[in-house]
Amino acid sequence: MATTKSHGLITGCLEGISKRVFADYSAQIAELAGEKSGIYALYNRGKLYYVGLATDLRRRIKHHLEDKHARNWDTFSLYVVRKEAHLRDLEAMSIRIAKPKGNGIRGGRLTSLKPELKALIDEWNLSRTSRILGLFADVRRKPGPRRPGKPHVSVQDREFDTIVCPAHEDGFKEVFLGQNCWYAIRISESVIPRLQYIAIYVTGKVRHVSHFGRIKTIEPWKRSGKYIVRLNGKPKEIGPIPWRKGVVIQSCRLTLMSKLKSASTLAGAF
Repeated sequence: MATTKSHGLITGCLEGISKRVFADYSAQIAELAGEKSGIYALYNRGKLYYVGLATDLRRRIKHHLEDKHARNWDTFSLYVVRKEAHLRDLEAMSIRIAKPKGNGIRGGRLTSLKPELKALIDEWNLSRTSRILGLFADVRRKPGPRRPGKPHVSVQDREFDTIVCPAHEDGFKEVFLGQNCWYAIRISESVIPRLQYIAIYVTGKVRHVSHFGRIKTIEPWKRSGKYIVRLNGKPKEIGPIPWRKGVVIQSCRLTLMSKLKSASTLAGAF
């Protein structure tokens, strides 16, 4: 059996062993593999036919000499895995990549990162749109010329404890409601200490705020210069507070939770 370094996940392997060799020398293979756990692969004329896991590799392959797969393979390979806890993930990954003909179940359940990717893409697209249109979040606005009767108020001088972030409906359900967090958000460092709540404005056909959460932590998100907000418990229902014409929420905005809760439309929330 070929071996790898002792600290590796795969501690040894046998590759390209014919069915006949296994049948004729099963005792020797048993002595070599023992009752070790691992992943095995069955081949038919050089093509991968089946991938499986076993807590007793020798016994499992011997079983395939007599079961429904017996006529469909002529060669096998096995890979001894150090920790039995990794078997199902390795099996699922192998089946998903290779899609062997003999495997009816296509690799079991693995955690999809698509919601995270979509959230990052959505945030980037919203940020790009804001730059093009000149519609920046309050935390990124630079003081402009003062208008009579409307003096400029800086972020430092404003009262706020809540950040409202736009999101597509599927990302809102999968990430905010499903994972009790939201990312990746661009927030000024001076704003973070004052934030206590986060609410999500669902875009598209929905166009309202229906849930908010109390912030537990705000942490850097994968060295991107952005942040992930983790909630203290599950999001709570609010409103819903509908969008109103003239209100722009293409990027995150700041407000007070008391103001958000009392608003009949989003025009009164900011």
